[in-house]
Amino acid sequence: MRSTWSCAVCDLSLAPAPRPTPESPMPAMTFIRTRSRAAVLVMLSVALPSVAGADDVLLARYLDQALTENPALQAQDQAVASRGYAADSADAQRLPSLSLNARYTRAEGGRTIDFPAGDLLNGVYATLNRYLEEHGEAPQFPQIDNQSIALLRRKEQETKLSLTAPLFAPQLWAQADAQHALLGAGLAEREAFARVLVRELKRAYYGAAQAQAAVEILESSERLLAENVRVSEALVRAGKATRDRVLRAEAERLAIVQRLDAARDQAARARRLLNLLRGQTTETPVEVPSPEQLSAPTLAQPKSQTRPQTRPELRQIDHSIDAADAAARAAGASKLPTVALAADYGVQGEDYGFGRDDDFGTASLVLSWNLWDFGARGDDRRRARADAEQLRAQRIDAERRLDLARRSAADDLATATRAIDAAQARVVAAEEVFRIAERKRAVASLSQVEFLDAERALTEARLNLAVARCTAQDRAAELELATASYALPARLNDHRATGTATE
Repeated sequence: MRSTWSCAVCDLSLAPAPRPTPESPMPAMTFIRTRSRAAVLVMLSVALPSVAGADDVLLARYLDQALTENPALQAQDQAVASRGYAADSADAQRLPSLSLNARYTRAEGGRTIDFPAGDLLNGVYATLNRYLEEHGEAPQFPQIDNQSIALLRRKEQETKLSLTAPLFAPQLWAQADAQHALLGAGLAEREAFARVLVRELKRAYYGAAQAQAAVEILESSERLLAENVRVSEALVRAGKATRDRVLRAEAERLAIVQRLDAARDQAARARRLLNLLRGQTTETPVEVPSPEQLSAPTLAQPKSQTRPQTRPELRQIDHSIDAADAAARAAGASKLPTVALAADYGVQGEDYGFGRDDDFGTASLVLSWNLWDFGARGDDRRRARADAEQLRAQRIDAERRLDLARRSAADDLATATRAIDAAQARVVAAEEVFRIAERKRAVASLSQVEFLDAERALTEARLNLAVARCTAQDRAAELELATASYALPARLNDHRATGTATE
């Protein structure tokens, strides 16, 4: 039986990808939703060194497009920018702040204070006035009314500048450290996502090349089998063969036509996936090389003594540990008092005035100390420490898994490279067998079954060579990811650079 061939649309994930086979040559992937977690992004996927030669301008252009226009990576950019603003805000909380506060009030009614000034003084004033009259002088003391004083002014304004400055606030300092650690984790998370995107675009690129090669190989096979149908019909007309020979030849041709139709569909899917990853519309034209044009991947053996410190997944965990430690310090610092300076300067009164009698100023040292909270702060501190220990354990596991992935990727690449040599030798042998079969058929010394077997072996050998070449490139892309060796744009190390306009 003929083996079936397909190019399945893949799944972009952090799990290890299945190896390409003639039945499923180039798995693709669905995009991961990265979350802002302090948890480990342990990847069982394997990854790898740069395989597209420096002269592969086409692949370089697609990678540039993906790293600039891919919507999922742009979402990561905005997530990093958000963490950067959070870190800046936490820094600003440690600095003095100045605010302008203004109030204008109109009041009616309210409580009053009654003061019997007339009752207290009018009798005295009357006695004094009579004394003055008796001595021939004019009265000088008036009669006054009792006073009713409103507690609320009918109108009042207050305008002031308020300055506040934390003098001793260790909890604010620890919280700022935590935000900066989370920013570092976000940058590492974005880098990890970008490296997976590079791997997936290369996989889609080589998958599209493999799918297109399959179409061309099957089209060539269909032409050969169509010619075999013509020859069989000629033999039947000449009385040298029976009609079943034609039917058998046509059945073989139709089997290839069926596979060719499926291969064309798979090629279209591969092109659409490539467009999706590079941030283009699904129908954007795509150029891909033939497998023979691909440069040979570079073998890179893992160094047994080299620890994968450069992997962004490990840096993300390290920053998350720093954030958890800072959260523990913040919880511990909440048990200490805080001291702040508060100062006000402004004017107040019934009307706006700026004279010496209208302005006022105050300055205060404010101490705040939470003495008892039934153990809530202690629980927060123990929880943060437990989170940090959990992340440390996860980092050890992640480091071991990434080291294993790197070694496995190097072994897979070596195996895939050797497979190319075997596949090339198989094609050479199959071509020679088919050439001999054609000559034998021309002199009617070869049965139809033998000719069809020779053609089938040639088609499968050519398909196998295309798969082997593209698989080697895919394995190189895996090793590139595992060693974090692809040179990403410098903007991915800056939380203020998002690749898109944000203002």
